[in-house]
Amino acid sequence: MWTEISQYIMELPAYFIVSLIIIVGLIILSIVVGLMVDRLDPRKKPNKFLTAMISFVEMMNNFVKETVGKHWKFLTPIVISMALYIFISNISGLVGVPSPTRFTAITFSLSIIAFVVVQMMGFVSQGWKSLLGLFKPFAPMFPLNLMSEITPILSMALRLFGNIASGTMILTLIYEFTGWVSLILAPPFHVVFDIAFGLIQTVVFVLLIVIFSSNKVAESDLDIA
Repeated sequence: MWTEISQYIMELPAYFIVSLIIIVGLIILSIVVGLMVDRLDPRKKPNKFLTAMISFVEMMNNFVKETVGKHWKFLTPIVISMALYIFISNISGLVGVPSPTRFTAITFSLSIIAFVVVQMMGFVSQGWKSLLGLFKPFAPMFPLNLMSEITPILSMALRLFGNIASGTMILTLIYEFTGWVSLILAPPFHVVFDIAFGLIQTVVFVLLIVIFSSNKVAESDLDIA
């Protein structure tokens, strides 16, 4: 049995293995940070790593809270997890491994998760009444409203895939056609296509999730004052 399992794992695509490693790494990171926060002495200043983590979480909390209102505690952990996963996946090419987000299997999976999260946000805020939005302003609009709910899956997946894949392709061409000169030419392109574009696409993806979720929240829930 163990031989079959190991053989199955060896036959998995490299990008899938990288994706699993990133997920496991994020799980370990969350556990470590959680333990560090639990053991934090309020009378002492936290180290730079913990300060950065706390500041990042606080920033995300405030952003989501201002956008979706009182149900921010449901959405924020999901948004933070997806933001970290997408960004690390986008820049994983810097260490010579395939970026998971340049494969449609990953980007479509992320967009489907985003779709489910948005719909769940509607149920958290309005219950089954959130489905009534598909029939507004009148029932015959149902097919168009349904399409408007589904098309973001396609657009979000293709946007993320296209930007990361195109950057990878350009860098591959640079390495193939410039030879040893690529050691000088490639680093600035890595900064642009891997880090800068990777960060931008992460922000765009997360921003769309939060905005789509806010559209599902009842107006009375948007006010947290």
